[in-house]
Parts: sequence; C-alpha cells; structure tokens
Amino acid sequence: MASAPGVRPGARERGARRDRPRPGVRVSAFDLVVALAVGYLLGGFPTAALIARARGRRIFDVGSGNMGAMNTARNLGPGLGVLVLIVDVGKGTLAALAGAGMGAALGAAGDARVVLALAAGVAAVAGHAWSPYVGFRGGKALATAFGAALPVTPWGAAAALVLLVSLLLMFRREPPATAITLPLYPVLTYLSTMRATLDQDLAFAAATGAIVVAALIGLKHLALFRAKRRSAAAVGDEAVGADEHSR
Repeated sequence: MASAPGVRPGARERGARRDRPRPGVRVSAFDLVVALAVGYLLGGFPTAALIARARGRRIFDVGSGNMGAMNTARNLGPGLGVLVLIVDVGKGTLAALAGAGMGAALGAAGDARVVLALAAGVAAVAGHAWSPYVGFRGGKALATAFGAALPVTPWGAAAALVLLVSLLLMFRREPPATAITLPLYPVLTYLSTMRATLDQDLAFAAATGAIVVAALIGLKHLALFRAKRRSAAAVGDEAVGADEHSR
C-alpha cells in the first residue's frame, strides 16, 4: 500500500522485522515536545472562525456554535463549509508530515519519525478542539483527526470514516454514530497498522495515538453537549421569567 515518503517504514524495513527482534521505538523528549508544539499550533488554525469573521459573523454565535465545517455549511453556505473541511483536514495532514519531517531533519530513525508524526497529529486534534488563537475554544476535530491519520495510518482512518458515515446514515444523528465509532477507532488503527507493517511496536504506538485522539474528541463532544444544555436551560428560564412577568 502506498505511504507518504519519510513517514511510514518502507517494504525492505518491514521485511527485515520479520527475521529479527527489535527493542521498542525510542524518541527523545526534546523531539517529542517540539512535535507536540508544532502540531498544536498548526491544528489550532481557526479556519471556520476566520471565514465567519470575514462575513461579519462570529462562528461561536452561529448555529450550533461549533467551529467546524458542518456548522459553517449550514449557516454560511455549503461552499464555505467545503472550504473549511478541506483546510481542517489539510492542517491535520500537514501537522503529521511536519512531525515526520522534523524527525528526519534531526536524524531520527524511521520508527521514531512515525511516532513524531503521530504525536504532532494528536496535538493538532487538541489544537483544533482548544485553539489558542480563539480563547481556547474550538470544534469537534473530526476532520482534523482524519487528516492527521492519513499520512501514518490511512487504512485505519478510512475504516473509521466508513463506519462513521454508515452509522450516520443509520441513525440520522451524530451523537450515537460518534459514540460507537470513537471506541472502535483504536482497534481499527491497531489492526490496519499491524497488517501494513507487521510491527507490533508501531501498531501499539498508532493505537495509543488513536486512543488519545478518541478521548480528546469525546471530551470535546461532551463539553459541547453540556454547553448546549446550559444554553437551553438559560433560554427556558428566561421564557418562564418573561411569562410570569406578563401575568
């Protein structure tokens, strides 16, 4: 299967692993911190917020208040929603590639470059969900997570996407579809990485990254759900107060 240059191990490296034992993947703390910082800053790019601002709107006050492609499409137009989707996927991919490229520039081994790509991708998801550029608010990060996985674990990302879309068509609602997909995503990532690389250490690293991504997305969904409930309760209290005042 095709892979991004400099990110995933080549066929010769994979074949060699079948014949010799190998210690776990090692990454220096400095390289890891830099990859996390770069990924977070790239992932935090507030695409939807900037596009809404250009239209004289504030994305957090529009529709669902989510800084993402779907909210943009519903309230600012499908074309702008597609633009947000492309950029949000792209920044996740760019973060993963930047992590791998940084590892290559610093002389890290092939496996270490993969781990740095995973770390930068995970940080990009956190950056989108809690962007430093808009007061640590953000979006659900599904598009950014997909983009971050493409250069490193493309088949896991594709399987998760197919599952999510199928569940969306089945339930017609995002919450149950996401709730089922998130816990299965690390499993899909592990299995697809093992099949592609025959490397248990890398598969474990990829699955660990997927677990963190799923946890971040789950936390963001929960935070948005609670905020929506508080907003609905506040509106209800105002309506009751206005009704009592009019009597």
